[in-house]
Amino acid sequence: MGKLVVFEGIDNAGKTSVIERLKVLLENCNVPVTVCGELRSPLASILRELLNSEGSPFLKTYFFACDRAWSYERIGLPALQRGELVLWDRYVDSAIVYRTVELANVSSKINLEFVKSINQPFKEADLTIYIDISVETAFKRIKQGWGKVLYNPEFLEKVRAEYLKLAIKKRYCVINGESSLGIVANRVGRAIQQHLKELFLCI
Repeated sequence: MGKLVVFEGIDNAGKTSVIERLKVLLENCNVPVTVCGELRSPLASILRELLNSEGSPFLKTYFFACDRAWSYERIGLPALQRGELVLWDRYVDSAIVYRTVELANVSSKINLEFVKSINQPFKEADLTIYIDISVETAFKRIKQGWGKVLYNPEFLEKVRAEYLKLAIKKRYCVINGESSLGIVANRVGRAIQQHLKELFLCI
């Protein structure tokens, strides 16, 4: 099997932009690099509607898992079976973290154990990179032309706290995302090369 590197972080942390730069920064990788992520399946438009309309945890759990399964089965898993390096923009832990916060605030037909069980079939990441920014920075970046933030500050503070708990429990590689995109991408590139030395010609 190849190696799966997962990127996590709150809204506007820069995950997608960093991954885009890694295509060049990881040119010395011995194997092809494949990029996967959320909202790339035929279900993407439905998911965006759910997010914009504050869909229930019940619906989000099912649709995000289906969206992930589509990319996993058609793109990610075949690439891993070919021995490639797969970079995944938001993965299972994103579902766990966001649903954890939502389920603490609303009544639902499901609980966290169900969220975990429906995501159980996916391969565990070989490396999870958490790009850490403050909630204040997430909202400031909207004015700088970054994407919109779909949640309020209080909600995102709780999401960030859950991510930081998982970072300790699951030994994430935590990268400070407050710097410029170029600096953050370089830090991430070095971290991947250090953790997965066997995939690179020279370190």
